[in-house]
Amino acid sequence: MGTTIIRILFCFTPFAVCLFWFLVFAVHHRHNDAAKKTLMCFLGVSSTLYFCHALYFTTGLSHGMECLWTLCSLSVYPLFFLYVCRLTSHKLSPAWLALLFVPGIVCATAKLLFPGDLADNVRKVLLFLQISCVLYKGLNLLRTYDRQLKDFYADTEGRDVTAVKHLLVAVVVTSACSAIANALGRDYFGQSIWLLLAVMLPFTTLLFALSYIGFMRNFTATQFATETADEPTPCGDEDDALPYNEDLGRKIEALMTDEEFFLTKNLTIGDVAKRAGSCRTYVSQYINATKHMSFSDYINHLRVEYAKKLLLEAQNEKIITISEKAGFSSEQSFYRNFRKFTGESPSTWQNKHA
Repeated sequence: MGTTIIRILFCFTPFAVCLFWFLVFAVHHRHNDAAKKTLMCFLGVSSTLYFCHALYFTTGLSHGMECLWTLCSLSVYPLFFLYVCRLTSHKLSPAWLALLFVPGIVCATAKLLFPGDLADNVRKVLLFLQISCVLYKGLNLLRTYDRQLKDFYADTEGRDVTAVKHLLVAVVVTSACSAIANALGRDYFGQSIWLLLAVMLPFTTLLFALSYIGFMRNFTATQFATETADEPTPCGDEDDALPYNEDLGRKIEALMTDEEFFLTKNLTIGDVAKRAGSCRTYVSQYINATKHMSFSDYINHLRVEYAKKLLLEAQNEKIITISEKAGFSSEQSFYRNFRKFTGESPSTWQNKHA
């Protein structure tokens, strides 16, 4: 009896998590952007999918529910990919949308009309192809978006970079778990409650993390597009921009060395381009080619070097005060960047060099 109750709890936990977050997103539907609305749809379909899973491992599924499970299992990854596209402002053509969702509909219909193993075998192949494509394309889109943010903003906190990194991990881990579970089959996991837990727990954790990150994200790709569009681009079409020149390099170096322009709060590459009398493309080319880092890393590296001087000159100064003087948007950003460029925390570095 106790084992049965535990099995039921394990089986219904992923469903409960998806349903909970679906309801949370639904309550805030009016305030959701396109990405959050897509994530809400993903959670709705996932709720149905895991409800079918729970029934299978407890009471069993009717043929109709098997067909519904087939449809949902071949819809969650397309919806996840669509969420990534909305998150990064990548537009999908109607043809691509059809390619994503039609195979699931066809396979579920075939399962309904022709009961047997054929539709299940086709579903496994389609699921493997979906996971592979979503993993490859999704990672590329998220990485590109991540680079674009770093090449525009000095301060990337609060602008979804952290969420993007977590999504990258979630895509990889979830895809790996799905591939393994798909290869072994659901029957394999009905043999032991611990095997069931080994599959359900990672999915539940990742689904909760993905939902939480998606819900807490406030900065949108639309905002990013608007802010980049508002920045001055005196060079004209940036796609046709010529390489930077030495004069621009001298102006940028003077801005950073003589004027300490890197201390400016909420600095963007457009601000640097405007002060240097150039455009974002030229400035970005100069930084990438000569400093071998993104605009964000370049500015924050200068801020860390400046913070080092403050740590030595004012050893009784509070860390939060030093982080503000060095131009960081938050103490968390200061700690993260300081450790990134020195390998140590500010206090540890200060104690070693005091």
